[in-house]
Amino acid sequence: MKKLFLILILLLIPNVYAENCNIKCPSESLNIIEGETILNKVTGINFLSKKIIELAIQKEINDELEKSKIDAVLDIFNLKRLKNGEFKSLKIKTDNFKYRALSMSNFSAETYCNYNNFIYKNKKIYFPTDIPFKFEGEITNTDIQNVINSYEFQKELKRNNIIQTPNIIIQDNYLHFTIPIKSFISFDIKFKANVEVSNNKIVLRNITFNSNSNIINNDILAPLLNNINPIAYEFNSVNGKFFNIDITKAIILEDKIKINGILNINQNYGERNE
Repeated sequence: MKKLFLILILLLIPNVYAENCNIKCPSESLNIIEGETILNKVTGINFLSKKIIELAIQKEINDELEKSKIDAVLDIFNLKRLKNGEFKSLKIKTDNFKYRALSMSNFSAETYCNYNNFIYKNKKIYFPTDIPFKFEGEITNTDIQNVINSYEFQKELKRNNIIQTPNIIIQDNYLHFTIPIKSFISFDIKFKANVEVSNNKIVLRNITFNSNSNIINNDILAPLLNNINPIAYEFNSVNGKFFNIDITKAIILEDKIKINGILNINQNYGERNE
């Protein structure tokens, strides 16, 4: 079921993108001319089939996500194409999206291309091409705490013996950090920072230390701080063999971070696997 969930996530993300993300849509998207049959229009078979699949998608995702309720809307060409694994688009939305260290609020997503398809073989779902999704959402103080408390982030912290669990809040258009340091002496590093997107990743910028907090050379500290930045970590932690997330826009507005990006489901059937 885990693989199916990843596949369904692939079928899910909205309208935003950066030119350097190199999105490729299947060539079939340029040749969609087949319409509904008269039978489908009269009996509503398309509607019923679509609704059954939408409910199945929602159940599968809701079973995997923690404390999330997903609404899914599938747009199809016709019943025949749907049986062949072909569909126009999939849109999803939820107030709370949580998967491993990834936590977002007011999340919505939609497939980027106007033609998408999958292959069902030997009771498994495969993707013959990459499937890109556009998404947007918000990171709140609750989301940041979810990331910090996640198993993945805590495991990353334990790789060092110096940096302890940070306290981070979004307030007045800034991220405010308090980072406990424990070595031969113990002290806190306190600073505020903004965010920007660099190479499709979120990084800290305009780091301003509180008085007497910058006792470590900034050239040494800045890379270290970005490595434990939970905003960047939550997206980086889910990148890998199955899918990748690129951030195209990130901006702090009062006590929230607005995020736009692309989630790409990687091809897992065809030439790449031969």
